[in-house]
Amino acid sequence: MFGEGVNIILGESDATSSKNNGVGKSLCIEFVNFALLKRKSDSRVTRIPKAAFDPATFICIDFVMHGIPYTIRRSVAEAERPRITVADRETTFAKVEDATDFLAARLFGDDRSEIGFREILGPLVRDERSEFKSIVSCFDTKSRIPDNYAPHLMLLGIDVDIYRSIKGIQKELDDIGTEERRIKDSVQLVRQKDLDEARSDLNALEEEVDKIREGIDALENAAAYDLIKDEVLEIEDLMGELRGRKEVLSRRSARLAPIATEQSVDSAEIQEFYNQLRSGLGTSIVRDLDEVLSFKAKIEQFQRHLLAEKSAVVDVEIRTINKQLADLDRRYGKLVAVLDQEGQLRNLRQTYASYQAKSDEYGQLKSFFDRYDQLLMDRQRKKMEIESERLQLQASISVAAERVRSFEKTILDIHQFIQGNRKASFEVRTTAKKHIVEIVLRIDDDGSHSVEREKVFIYDIALLLNDYSRSRHPGLLIHDNVFDVDNDTLEKSLEYLLTRAPFEDDEQYILTLNVDRLEHCREEAWYGELEQSVVASFTKSDRFLKTHYQEISV
Repeated sequence: MFGEGVNIILGESDATSSKNNGVGKSLCIEFVNFALLKRKSDSRVTRIPKAAFDPATFICIDFVMHGIPYTIRRSVAEAERPRITVADRETTFAKVEDATDFLAARLFGDDRSEIGFREILGPLVRDERSEFKSIVSCFDTKSRIPDNYAPHLMLLGIDVDIYRSIKGIQKELDDIGTEERRIKDSVQLVRQKDLDEARSDLNALEEEVDKIREGIDALENAAAYDLIKDEVLEIEDLMGELRGRKEVLSRRSARLAPIATEQSVDSAEIQEFYNQLRSGLGTSIVRDLDEVLSFKAKIEQFQRHLLAEKSAVVDVEIRTINKQLADLDRRYGKLVAVLDQEGQLRNLRQTYASYQAKSDEYGQLKSFFDRYDQLLMDRQRKKMEIESERLQLQASISVAAERVRSFEKTILDIHQFIQGNRKASFEVRTTAKKHIVEIVLRIDDDGSHSVEREKVFIYDIALLLNDYSRSRHPGLLIHDNVFDVDNDTLEKSLEYLLTRAPFEDDEQYILTLNVDRLEHCREEAWYGELEQSVVASFTKSDRFLKTHYQEISV
């Protein structure tokens, strides 16, 4: 059972193994996190095989919030339907989101500033897989979850709504960028040109459409137009049908071309060849061959006669069609000449079709450019909105300056005790970068792996202990194997936690450690305090789940 103040989960060696890794410290923290409604898909609990842990088993956690006792019961089998008991009344929620909304409302009340229950727990329950690389990046590094500054701003008393507003505008800008790229791709597909080059095509198309439209208007306004319009269209239809028929006949005529005459066979050579093999054989073979060739010649002559007759019929029909087309063309020319269009409208139906095609192409291209230009204006407006919101966010940071200075002083006090100096600084500022704000903590000799971990530790503990931020803090902080640091830093950090940290009655700090890291600390005056803070100890023979297993893939 976790109590107030410091709670330590130890990994120890035993007679079966000198190693104290893989005994279940991190899994114990994962069970706490799962019970606190961590997403099922992100939890290691779901990767435990059934033989090692029954999915129907409830994982339960009891806690007190604002003086009221709560119990959360959740199983892997029904992970999406958690049960929450408040003052002996249990509620089963239809989905996890409903449960987290319920707890967020109870935790923050009217002053929740749109911070979700799991959102605030993100930087407060740090899994060792986050590697403690950043005070903001608090999740498994493989998950690639975007940094979220909202819970940090809320704890520091800076307006979260403005931050959310800027994030929303950035999302709209991303959507605008996506649509801009889609338009560029569409224009490239239609015109085989990029956007800037295609703009000149738009003007050229507009001119072509206008000219055709002018020709049609002039034609339709001609006095004789109504008199001859129907006849012109009828002639165009008839000429189209005749041209189609002529094309079919021409292809048929080509297929009726005379069969090529095959080369003749020299019977004398064949007769001589077979007579050499056997006397009289050549004469007999040649006689039979001559009969076959004679019959074949008669068949071919008959085929050529038939083809010639068919070809003659087709040719007559083609000549008839040509004559009809010539007559129609003359009539068509006389009718169009009446309109005095000087050849601008040689084919009325084609003119209308051309106008429709060009008009559609122009309309499509113009709609692309109109929408793209609108997006450019929207982009500029959204950027101005972001700048305006950023100024408001900076104003909120300025209003919170006293709280930020107080928080920095807490950091300096912790740094003084652990590092022996006050060479540290803390700043919150806006930035033009996509993450909107920067939370900058510098400590002595920062930049190395172990110092970055110590930076996270100091920042998190300061949020829990500072007079301003603790009033907004849920009062829970969990660090899973944060102290992969040098021995001196580990010793001073533990001494601060156990002897100097001013934890209040409702604040809990949970820490996992391997006992081999504490060998050099056994003679320290505060080591007794550390031993009293141990709430659980696991070994290879006494693991957290009392069994050894391999995680399964889900």
